[in-house]
Amino acid sequence: MYRLLALDMDGTLLNPHKMISPRVFHSIQAIIGKGVNVTIASGRFPASVWLHGMHVGMNSPLVAFNGAVILDPNTGEKLHGYPLSSDSARRIAALGQMMGTYVHFYGYSELFVEQLNEWNVKWPLANVVIDPEKAHTYENYKDQASRIQMKQVGSMVKFTEAASEQLYKATFISEDSQLLNEVFNELQSWNEFTLTRTGSRRFDVNAAGISKRSALEVVTRRLGISSDQVAAVGDYDNDVDMLQWAGLGISMDNGSDEAKKAANAVTASNSNDGVADVIERYF
Repeated sequence: MYRLLALDMDGTLLNPHKMISPRVFHSIQAIIGKGVNVTIASGRFPASVWLHGMHVGMNSPLVAFNGAVILDPNTGEKLHGYPLSSDSARRIAALGQMMGTYVHFYGYSELFVEQLNEWNVKWPLANVVIDPEKAHTYENYKDQASRIQMKQVGSMVKFTEAASEQLYKATFISEDSQLLNEVFNELQSWNEFTLTRTGSRRFDVNAAGISKRSALEVVTRRLGISSDQVAAVGDYDNDVDMLQWAGLGISMDNGSDEAKKAANAVTASNSNDGVADVIERYF
């Protein structure tokens, strides 16, 4: 019997419109009502994870920033945090500058960027719980979007040298796939970080040993649950270790090849309520 369901967000819990479909919503609420623990394990901000968890009524500690933060499902307060060291952040920023690659850093509720632009200024709005009855504008979602602050810091190297904030994750983004691979391979050669590809144009950097799996191990200890009582669902490379560790690892049909290889089973895509199918079949 599975006692914990751990769900990735983008490409898994959320459909292509970045919403939880009615069928998935009601399926999750049904098993929570039966006493099953349900959590999110995502690379997103804690605020976004908490807002979505509250929306459904999730009842277990939630995982954000690929495992770098574990938060209370009721209050959104941090229970555990595993930030990058100050020296690591500085060296990551220096590599980005040397390679000419965009990189930004995440505080608990802040996104630190060198310059605000038309693209990154939309980040807070991209993290809200979307109401299909409301236009997706900042004004309509101000209460949610204001939980994530955009901070322009100028030189990222100078910022990381002087930063007093804890930085939980860095993200490199580039349209140049060859350049991005070069940066990825360079960081990988340092053997100091957990690197996870979260899309074809980007990858995340966390402290060594930090992953969705490592965070879920903490969550299961708190709940008194063993890994073989966990069902985990994901769709991308940052879900691989979670899928391999769980008693039942399930990839979405829209998942990457690596996610599918790591999984015990494949469910329908996120556009076809794959999470609801998992719940109906295994819970």
